[in-house]
Amino acid sequence: MAQTSNLREFQEAILSKLKDAASQVGGESLSRLGVNVGDKRFLINLQDVKEVLSVPPLQLVPFTKAWFLGVANVRGNLYSISDLAQFMGMPATLKSVNNRILLLSTESTEQVALLVDSLIGLRSIQAMQVQPAEQDASFFSMNAYIDTEGNDWLELDVEALVQNKSFVQPTY
Repeated sequence: MAQTSNLREFQEAILSKLKDAASQVGGESLSRLGVNVGDKRFLINLQDVKEVLSVPPLQLVPFTKAWFLGVANVRGNLYSISDLAQFMGMPATLKSVNNRILLLSTESTEQVALLVDSLIGLRSIQAMQVQPAEQDASFFSMNAYIDTEGNDWLELDVEALVQNKSFVQPTY
């Protein structure tokens, strides 16, 4: 149990330090959390992520869409867990030790978490070139970027995602 607590505290401390460092730069942070979702790379604003965890035990919820994985108890709080790739129309996320749950923290909702394939790490959008955004609204992309290595990135609009009618109501 001590290892789990220490790992959680370690992850929270890192995320807190990253958010503090990002907020000291000025108004809008230039750092984003890079994640793999299906065959795409996404950037997520650090202000939208409360915590990053390994996948906890999930309780299935009957009569919900396949992308809604269920609920999980995270330190006494129930979180709705959704497979982001599957919600966006990509194949379901394959189970792996690299999978992570992102606990979201937005203005309009709490207790929501996303399953991603894996974390890539922090990325600076200042070091990337802005690209024309994809017209496919199913990716909830604010901006599109290309990094110095030629990788394409989409910036996830978390607020638009959590306010989406389909996302909010995963039942049939």
